Amino acid sequence: MGKIQLTGADNARDLGGIRTADGAVIRKGYLIRSNRLSRITKKDIQILKDQYHLHKIIDLRTPMEVEQEEDKKITGAVYLNIPFFVESMVGISHEKGNRHKMGHLEDIPKMEDLYVMIVENPFCQKQMEKALRQIMTTKDGAVLWHCTEGKDRCGLLSAMTLFLLGVPEEDVIEDYLKTNTFAAKRIDKMYQKWRSLGISKGRAEGMLGLFMAKEEYIEAALDSVRKTYGSIDLFLRDALEISDDEKESFREKVLR
Repeated sequence: MGKIQLTGADNARDLGGIRTADGAVIRKGYLIRSNRLSRITKKDIQILKDQYHLHKIIDLRTPMEVEQEEDKKITGAVYLNIPFFVESMVGISHEKGNRHKMGHLEDIPKMEDLYVMIVENPFCQKQMEKALRQIMTTKDGAVLWHCTEGKDRCGLLSAMTLFLLGVPEEDVIEDYLKTNTFAAKRIDKMYQKWRSLGISKGRAEGMLGLFMAKEEYIEAALDSVRKTYGSIDLFLRDALEISDDEKESFREKVLR
């Protein structure tokens, strides 16, 4: 799972190289997860076009988030907006206007609840299914999916993609936690800014939870899935309606 060196998207990475439980390997240059593409440079665009032959972009943000920071256009890539939330849920999706105005820890949404909502809410499930099908049916070049920070909505979609391919859970979680490494400088910069504005250490550390990947977040979602559906595989089959034939076809295309 290699970091893609993009100046304007510090959480972009190629899932190629991750091994499945039976020893197969995900092909490089096919599956890319990232944070928003609104700040990428011309050089970044050329990297995605020339090195990855980017064919499809799946933006998981709400229309309001997209309006605030539209993705840069990448010639040759199909753009799809498949928001995981309806607008009434924006308050817990890190909507830009709220992120830096949190005055009290009790104002900060509990991230575990957000993750459970994504896997349990029928609308969120349907949107996740749509996004997964777009990933699975990309024929030529790479497919890239992203949200804002590239960790929550993007992280859960990435996790389900890896589970579909047969990647062990510990490796799925390892990929999820990579956000903390790749975005470390940006996260620290935000923390230092909050402290310089007089925000207490405790409150600033609490706010950081919105921007970091924590194992307890994704575990909350996976535990909820197991409690409701029995297993991740049954969730993929029964809630997201991904058939065994579709799964096998995806594996044949992406694994080596």
